[in-house]
Amino acid sequence: MKGVTRLGVLLALLGLGGCGGAPRYGCPVGEGISCSPVSDIYAAVMAGGLTRGSASPEAPVSGEAADAGGPVAASGPRTVVATVTPGAPVLTRPEQLRVWVRRWEDAEGDLHDETYLFLRLDEGRWSLP
Repeated sequence: MKGVTRLGVLLALLGLGGCGGAPRYGCPVGEGISCSPVSDIYAAVMAGGLTRGSASPEAPVSGEAADAGGPVAASGPRTVVATVTPGAPVLTRPEQLRVWVRRWEDAEGDLHDETYLFLRLDEGRWSLP
């Protein structure tokens, strides 16, 4: 019985051995793609240094990411552009409506809490050239 307990403790310690190391961030995607922790991206968005379509934050790297082994952002901001092949049909986005229903009391005196109804007004349309 002591052997099983010792084995269980040993396995638990071995399992927790990888939890105490320094954080490492890996980017298996390749050159030109930035790899940043979520906290740095959030800080850059709040500071106004990161906009939709830019590839990396323009704000300086701070905190744990700076200690983890150098700069995190690989390149400056890049613009992401969606292109459509000429002559290709395009499906427009479905139109939806969110309706708020406030709390109400029915004829039997039952209270119904507030809720939202999501209505689909349009399924989207094909835009043909």
